Amino acid sequence: MDIYEANRKAWNNEASLGNFWTLMVKDEQIRKAREGNPEIWVTPFKAVPLTWISDLKGQEVLLACSGGGQQTPILAAYGANVTTLDISDSQISQDRAALEKYGLKATLVRANVLEMPFEDNSFKAVIMPQAMNFIDDLEKLYTEVKRVLRSGGVFIFGTANPILYTFDERIQDRKLKVRYTIPFSHSKSLSEKALASRLSENDTLEFSHTLDSILGLLTLKGFAITGFYTDSAGSEPTDSFVHDSHLAVRAVLA
Repeated sequence: MDIYEANRKAWNNEASLGNFWTLMVKDEQIRKAREGNPEIWVTPFKAVPLTWISDLKGQEVLLACSGGGQQTPILAAYGANVTTLDISDSQISQDRAALEKYGLKATLVRANVLEMPFEDNSFKAVIMPQAMNFIDDLEKLYTEVKRVLRSGGVFIFGTANPILYTFDERIQDRKLKVRYTIPFSHSKSLSEKALASRLSENDTLEFSHTLDSILGLLTLKGFAITGFYTDSAGSEPTDSFVHDSHLAVRAVLA
């Protein structure tokens, strides 16, 4: 199964459906960024602290899996030298439209984050909003991020708390029912029939990972965690039970 191609099609579909991560930035957000107060998100609801990104003006920044017309124009308006990589044609197109609308510049690349077409030590920061759960191989992801970052560079990302993937997603908006074990994988945890149905509907393929593979492996790769916060799910059944539905991490490469 080609996970990359399946999720490329899925995110093209999500863009057509108006997923939160595909909606273009608003005028007010660009104005604030130009005035020195950029607000970007790596989890659904809480903005990244300004202290995490305030030193990125004039720096080479890679936005990984970050198309959609949001983070790219905001950081470009702030003054960062932005390169954005995404698998989705539609997400890249949304970035291009936002840049044109606001008279901004950034480099847009459609590619697989596990095979990034960049030289070693190219970036001061890599920022990846809530995309880790669409990637099956964190070992390879972290290796690539480490390769393209300069020494002392920053890796900022958001991811779902693995516990969310234990629940039956078909009824999760009404009640929580534990159905799966962790690590969850759409390619391995579903029946062949359910997986085929998901692929036919251009749905995303997702992977829960574990806290050890998300945080432990990160430190083994030479990153020091220097910032952390959590975010809600935006769903009453989930938020009443899981208070830390999404995780945001800032890590520095030694």
